[in-house]
Amino acid sequence: MAAVAATTLTMSFAACATRDGDAANDNEIVIGLVAPTSGFAADYGPEAAQGVELALDKFGSEAGGEKVSVVKVNEDVLDPSQTLERVKKLVESDGADVVVGPIFGSSQQAVSAYLDQQGVPMFTLLGGDVALAGGDGSGFIWPGADKKTAAPLGTYAAEELGYKKIATLGPDYAYGQNAIAGVADAFKSAGGEVSQQQWVPLGTTDMLQYATKLDQDVDALAMWLVPNDAAAFVREYRNLGIKVPLLMFQGVFDPTYQSIGDELSGEIGLNEYNHLLDYPENAAFTKAYDAKYHGIPNQTVAFAYTVTDIFLTGADETDGDTSVKALREELDGKVFDTVIGPASYDADGVAASNRTVVKAIKDGSRYEWEPVKTYENVGH
Repeated sequence: MAAVAATTLTMSFAACATRDGDAANDNEIVIGLVAPTSGFAADYGPEAAQGVELALDKFGSEAGGEKVSVVKVNEDVLDPSQTLERVKKLVESDGADVVVGPIFGSSQQAVSAYLDQQGVPMFTLLGGDVALAGGDGSGFIWPGADKKTAAPLGTYAAEELGYKKIATLGPDYAYGQNAIAGVADAFKSAGGEVSQQQWVPLGTTDMLQYATKLDQDVDALAMWLVPNDAAAFVREYRNLGIKVPLLMFQGVFDPTYQSIGDELSGEIGLNEYNHLLDYPENAAFTKAYDAKYHGIPNQTVAFAYTVTDIFLTGADETDGDTSVKALREELDGKVFDTVIGPASYDADGVAASNRTVVKAIKDGSRYEWEPVKTYENVGH
């Protein structure tokens, strides 16, 4: 992962807009990027910044003769009230017309009422609760609603792998709870049993306790943790000699995956994004990423790129009107060719997109998540 300086970026871009859509009074759009740049989730911020910058590169600096400013703020994962105060400054002092992020569900819940009141669209890039969108909400939820986005993993475990009983492990906050619920509910709907659920408070460093407490009388453990925590858990899991197969939502993505690939060989996961997905937009995106940052993009980069690209496309089509109402009407039902295939937002601002079941393999010097089966249009 290439580091990106955590400073304000000012770039040119192909549209003009203001929060109320009156381009005559303001020839600049301000995008507020809200993502962690410190603490245990510090990788998310620089990676999201790369994605936003790549989307702006795609639009270029000349079209429309206008510019966009990107103001980045640190999302405080452990204190959402601090994130709210920073978002207020972002809107009231920095003039943000749209927010990309936050990453964590607890932060999204903390800022959503304020952004709704201000009429500022919030484009999430790694999921979100449906309550953030629709009605008076200003949220646009990508790549889909939390409870639905992970559901194919539960379906695949029951219907394709023939598992009858699983345990689960997930982080104890809104997104983690909803994602794991999606896996568990789908598994139970297919006739399976969930015998144990363990929840890990954010900021926990001791993963041994959760590996030790695992009910090993199950066919598999379905889990999701942020990449560094997942790596710590898997190491403890292997050190204990536990043989229960893993079902890994999001699979553990790069760069963390490269450090623990040997310990995940043969395990099954569910990707929301994978650089190996065979779609034209993904090929163009990965090429652009390599040219600029010299490497392979991960999910955070890919989805920050995607939602910024969709937002800028919408702003162009509305002649610069970035209001929630205008963007909802413009994006509703429109099918976008994205890095994960065809995707769309509904009238409430909730996306439906593809999910891919994957298997952990080693390909030369790299560990990869090899695509196995794709579930299309998940979420609608």
